[in-house]
Amino acid sequence: MTGRRATDLRNFYALLGALGNKSSSRILSECSGRLNWPDRGIYFFFEDGEHRSDTGVGPRVVRVGTHALSNTSKTKLWNRLSQDRGEENTGGGNHRGSIFRLIVGTALIARHGYDLASWGVGSNAPSDVRDREHAL
Repeated sequence: MTGRRATDLRNFYALLGALGNKSSSRILSECSGRLNWPDRGIYFFFEDGEHRSDTGVGPRVVRVGTHALSNTSKTKLWNRLSQDRGEENTGGGNHRGSIFRLIVGTALIARHGYDLASWGVGSNAPSDVRDREHAL
């Protein structure tokens, strides 16, 4: 990687490093709505085993998300993050309610060659479709 993109990414990670000194990172699977969450904001996901190579040393951002950036939004940041996290006991969740789950599921379906034409179709699915999706 060369040029402007590499420079921009290095600057981005430098800004994240400075921000990290003023805030704490959290592990999503260990979070709950009882923590002190802002109403709205931007969030960054890092994944164990994903490291930067061309832009320095350290973890690589694998997802950037925003929520409730307008003052009129009715839901809070934790609502969005809890959809991405899934159910506390099972880890299961709804890819029709979480773009993060939709993207990850789509990648896993492609990687493993699953035949799942229902994935991501519509905003709701009958129980037999949900059961088939969950089985994978």
